[in-house]
Amino acid sequence: MKTRLFLSALLLLLSACSDSTDSKQDTQPVEKPPNPWKSQVESLERTQNLEGQMLQDAKDRDKRLREQGG
Repeated sequence: MKTRLFLSALLLLLSACSDSTDSKQDTQPVEKPPNPWKSQVESLERTQNLEGQMLQDAKDRDKRLREQGG
């Protein structure tokens, strides 16, 4: 019984001391921090795309050579 009374009083004290403006701050959009590696990531993605294109070109070239009997 004493534990329930203590917990109830503690809950009331904690809720009375809480700042009601915290809920307003949660609704504001959070700004993303700038990514210091953005240019490196973009370069890596372009390189991976180029690699895929080069591999496909090599396959096409090999296919053409086999069709020509070479």
